[in-house]
Amino acid sequence: FVMIIWIGALVNIIIVRPTPILTRFAWGVAGGSITGFQNFLKDSLTIVKAVNESGEPYPWYFYLMILLAMSTAFGGLLFLTACMKRYDATFSSAMFVGSFVISASIMSAVHYRTFEHLKGLWNWLLYPTGLIVLMIGVDRLVKATDEQQYDNERGGDDGLDEMTSSGSNSSNDMRYPLMTASEEERCSELVIT
Repeated sequence: FVMIIWIGALVNIIIVRPTPILTRFAWGVAGGSITGFQNFLKDSLTIVKAVNESGEPYPWYFYLMILLAMSTAFGGLLFLTACMKRYDATFSSAMFVGSFVISASIMSAVHYRTFEHLKGLWNWLLYPTGLIVLMIGVDRLVKATDEQQYDNERGGDDGLDEMTSSGSNSSNDMRYPLMTASEEERCSELVIT
């Protein structure tokens, strides 16, 4: 229930757009949060195993589980694709993977009681440590894309001033960051012909 409220809040931020930072965050996290509903997939596979062992027909909710598993996977990828159209691919994929793992971890902790199955001190230390390391990696990737975007917008000292002089800020500018616009056109013509 909490995850549904979370996704509803993210969609609301995407629609209302209170600030550019919140909107960017919502686009980045929405796809992974939706895809993180992996309990539908695991539960439907558990039903398949139980039905194969007992020989009974599939229950009515099995088809609902399959539909929800496909919907969350496909819906999350749609949000990821939409995010990649709006923002840098490195940012989009980092936010997707980070939110997917955190969302799946929360769902498994609530639905399958993951923490009850952790045995020993090492498991209790390494599971949260792995999540923290993941989030540090996501944070570094997001900050790197922010710095790159800032340098590109201000025409930084990286020798790429001619790339940003056109004033365009689209994702196409990042396809070939070391080429001028005329070099990129020539490459595009070679690929098309």
